[in-house]
Parts: sequence; structure tokens; C-alpha cells
Amino acid sequence: MTSRYVKPTFAILAALALSLAFAARTIAAPAAGLNWEVHGTGSGGVNLLGGGSSGPAMSQYIGNGMYSVNLLPPVFISNNGAGGVCDVVTGSGSVTAANGDTISFATVGMLCNESDAFSAFHYNGTYRITAGSGRFAGVAGGGSLTVTFGSTNFIKIDGTITGI
Repeated sequence: MTSRYVKPTFAILAALALSLAFAARTIAAPAAGLNWEVHGTGSGGVNLLGGGSSGPAMSQYIGNGMYSVNLLPPVFISNNGAGGVCDVVTGSGSVTAANGDTISFATVGMLCNESDAFSAFHYNGTYRITAGSGRFAGVAGGGSLTVTFGSTNFIKIDGTITGI
């Protein structure tokens, strides 16, 4: 003789087992990537021969650290329509955590005068993470990179990072 509670109890246990199996599969799924932003202010300069910027930065997953961006001489120069120029440039950079662990990247983009040839430069480009050290070994990712050059330089790195 079966109890009237056996079938409902079995149904509840089966539903619980299925939900636990689904949860375990969801937890084990690889991450699609995390949003990553770096904001910094620094110093340095840039001209038609290249240049760079470095200084303190605050970043997700890094905390207080430092950034560095180096831009190579332009590949192609054109008039910006306001009396200045726009250059296609490549370069590299890194973000260093307070403990010395680093994320290195390659970048390509446009370096343009704000207006005429004597005005400040702006860099707008993309980046791809090329290497990491310490806890960042094996990271990957990419996104956008902007630097505004002036008496104080401003940087913003925005994108996706995986492997943290």
C-alpha cells in the first residue's frame, strides 16, 4: 500500500534535482567577459613624431595603480579641416596595479589636433590586451582608448576583460 505523500514528495525531489543540475551547469559556464574601465590623469606630450602619457590611474580589478601609453610616429597624416592634422598612429601601453602586476596592450587610432596646428591633441583608438603578469597572466580583452593631451593628460580605457 502506498502513502498519498509518495508521488508529491517524489515530484518535489525530481524538481529539486533538476534545478540543482541547472545551477551547477550555470556556475561552471565560462565567463563572457567583464566590463573593465580605467580612468587616469597624468603628464607627457605628443607631437607629429609620437609621444606618450603616464600617471596615476584607478581601475576596476586593479585599484590604485599607474598607466602608460606610448604612441609611435604617424603612419598617415591628413588635414583635419580646421587647420590642424589627424594622424593614424599605433602604439602600446600598460596598466600596473599597486603590487606591480601588469596588463599590457597594443593600440591603433587617430591622433588629431583640437582645431589648428597649435591646439591640443586628442587620441581616439582601440586597444587589445597582449599580455599580463602576476594575477593578470592569461587575461584577454579589448575596447576603446582615449587620451586628451594638455597641461594635464586624461585617459579612459573602456572595454571587456576575461581571465580574471
